[in-house]
Amino acid sequence: MKTRLLPRRLASRFHPSLGAELDRLDADIRGIFENPFRSMAQLFAEVPQPIGWMPPVEIAEDGDKLTISAELPGIDPANVHVELDGNLLTIRGEKEEEHTEDEKAKKFHVVERAYGTFLRSFTVPSNVDTAKVSATFEKGVLKVEMPTMKEARQRGREIAVTAK
Repeated sequence: MKTRLLPRRLASRFHPSLGAELDRLDADIRGIFENPFRSMAQLFAEVPQPIGWMPPVEIAEDGDKLTISAELPGIDPANVHVELDGNLLTIRGEKEEEHTEDEKAKKFHVVERAYGTFLRSFTVPSNVDTAKVSATFEKGVLKVEMPTMKEARQRGREIAVTAK
């Protein structure tokens, strides 16, 4: 039975390669039903792997502070950087691949662990005392504590215009 792939015009507006990926996924699913006896190794070899990763976070408020916790398992603390620029808090880092030279010769069928660089940015509320923000890293969890003030920081002020 010959199958016809439909164009994915709407998907390609959002991301140029998304339409092609959806067409490929459609063809792969049809292939499973047309030839159900192909080997599992062949099936696993066709599963696309993630390009990057994004660590999960929790943001909590406890009375007089905000805390952002990010799960960063297997990452060296030296590879984690926290930066506060104005009202933008950025957490970035890199998880290096752990495979040895002997393991690189292996043919992996499933790889769910992610490696590479990551970047997360958050807008900090105006009542955070930016001078007292601190970060700790323990047991693979980064905690950024941001004490809050009673009143919001002054973001700007109106300048009176006088006529001469």
